[in-house]
Amino acid sequence: MKLDPETTASGTLAVSGVERAIRLVTLSGAGVAALLVLIVFGVVSYSVFMRYVLGTPVTFSDELNGFIVVAMVALGAGEVLLRGEHFGVDLLTERAGPRMQWLVELWGMIGVILVASAILYSAVLMVQFSYDFGVYSDGYLGVQMWIPQGFLLIGMGILILAAMARIFTLLTVRRP
Repeated sequence: MKLDPETTASGTLAVSGVERAIRLVTLSGAGVAALLVLIVFGVVSYSVFMRYVLGTPVTFSDELNGFIVVAMVALGAGEVLLRGEHFGVDLLTERAGPRMQWLVELWGMIGVILVASAILYSAVLMVQFSYDFGVYSDGYLGVQMWIPQGFLLIGMGILILAAMARIFTLLTVRRP
């Protein structure tokens, strides 16, 4: 295996200490997201059992699973970003030189911060409105909406931290 300036002797990408520290935050979010996957599996299994074995449909499962899926995506996004596993179009960048690839990744992280900041700002307003006016879900659960909406705040905060850590790594450790 040929090593370039971006890889270490083990073949992994070089990262900064800041990115390693933020990794603890993103891994925590991903860990909670993984736990939520198990909860969704349990709720779906319970719902299927109740409906098809006992003939008693569960009314709240779809609404609950919808809230949980939003939380899973929001909490796991930061770790997926640091692993480099988000969908990307490499058709042009893989043919570019190292400096251009570095610039594309840098601008990509800036774009992530801008979009996540816009979502975070909107989520703050949404959660504040839902909390102030006591908005409840329309479904069978009747959940105060600021609770599931709050996961967007946490998730976008984690995503912004992850993108900032990657930018720090790009500027300090992985400069072309």
